[in-house]
Amino acid sequence: MTKSREHKVPAWEIAAFAAPAAPLLALSLPVIIFLPPHFAEHLGLPLWMVSAIFLGARVFDLLIDPLLGGIQDRTESKMGRRRFWMAISAPVLMAGMWLVFLGLPPGVNGWLAGLAVFAMYLAYASVMISHLGWAGELQPTYHGRTHVLGAVQVASMIGQTLMLIIGGVVAQGFGGSNADAVYAMGWTLLALLPLTVLTTLTTVREPYRPPQPHLSARETLRTLFSNKLALRVLTPDLLLGVAQGVSGGLFLFYFQFVLGFEGEAQTLLAIYFLAGLLGVPIWWFLARRQGKHIALQLALCFGALSTAGLPLLPENNFMIAAPLMALAGLGQGGGTLLTRALMADVVDEDELRTGARRSGLFFGVLLTTSKLGVAAGPLTYAILGAVGFDPQLGASNSAAAIGMLSALFIGVPIALNLAAALSLRNYPLDEQAQAALHAAIEARRATEEQARS
Repeated sequence: MTKSREHKVPAWEIAAFAAPAAPLLALSLPVIIFLPPHFAEHLGLPLWMVSAIFLGARVFDLLIDPLLGGIQDRTESKMGRRRFWMAISAPVLMAGMWLVFLGLPPGVNGWLAGLAVFAMYLAYASVMISHLGWAGELQPTYHGRTHVLGAVQVASMIGQTLMLIIGGVVAQGFGGSNADAVYAMGWTLLALLPLTVLTTLTTVREPYRPPQPHLSARETLRTLFSNKLALRVLTPDLLLGVAQGVSGGLFLFYFQFVLGFEGEAQTLLAIYFLAGLLGVPIWWFLARRQGKHIALQLALCFGALSTAGLPLLPENNFMIAAPLMALAGLGQGGGTLLTRALMADVVDEDELRTGARRSGLFFGVLLTTSKLGVAAGPLTYAILGAVGFDPQLGASNSAAAIGMLSALFIGVPIALNLAAALSLRNYPLDEQAQAALHAAIEARRATEEQARS
């Protein structure tokens, strides 16, 4: 570990640090889009059980993510606290991924399937919190964090796009089933995760931070709910997560059963996410020019507008749908990048106010709200089941069931994106305010070091 606080991180080191985001965020995509249908169609679990498993796992995260973040903040290790937790959590995550993607047979007991998903989520949370906490500390300036987290977002969207390309090749190129696509994704994730994590662990330095004091559950909740800036970031993150969960969970159903893209739906989704990768520099540029919260508002409004245009896509016309999906996808990466960059600044405000550096706690909570929001995807399955929707019937579902599918897929994300943008009005922590916070923190650290010497 280095105790240098102002080390300028070279581009290659940022790239090495960002690499694990490719398999980590790639994993989040199948969990939203492919695994729930896979559990229903291939494993044969009823829709209500699929909804219960994935929603229950998200609710479990609501409790475990802040706890994991607090534990990581208090860890003292010669390896560095973030490096230590990433090293011990990654092998556990690999075991969970193998079981969920490859090891569960058709007709599996629902309790066993649920336990496997819960275990995978727990290990995933531990790796993600250590990586995000490290990201907020690697280059602790207003635009430096945007730069680091921008690289993380690029890596994550490369991973997500790779998953979708694999799904498209399996389904459209080889005529495989959704189950075949899930298996191919699982093997790809199992190959990428150890390679990228090992690269980060062996090449990226971790800035030294002393271990933080223990907080009880009550103190943790008081810390979070008393921090108005944190709540200002968590609110749009939750709303955006719900919008993405609904869109992701229903994407295949809508594009296959409403628009008639039976074989091309996964390819269109890959185009959407590839465009999101190309769009990351746009939001990074806007964040530097206008400020992070303004750029986030623009990204949210763009998301609402592009969703409103989806019903205009022609049925079963790939050549027209593909460029329109590329245009809509440009906003995909902005929300995640900018909410994380904003939360890294909130950690500064908390440190100046309390004297404790609790990146793990705050990013753990941010990860929780994102997951809780995305849980709305499986929850919509229960709503569809209540109106008689059956994925086995496809486009032959009743008009009422297809209408509910369309209303959920289009209407809910539009309303939530606009509400999230509105929640950021008059957000106070801009570049100038963060620079003042950072200077005050550095001055206090220098005073403390002089006192100790």
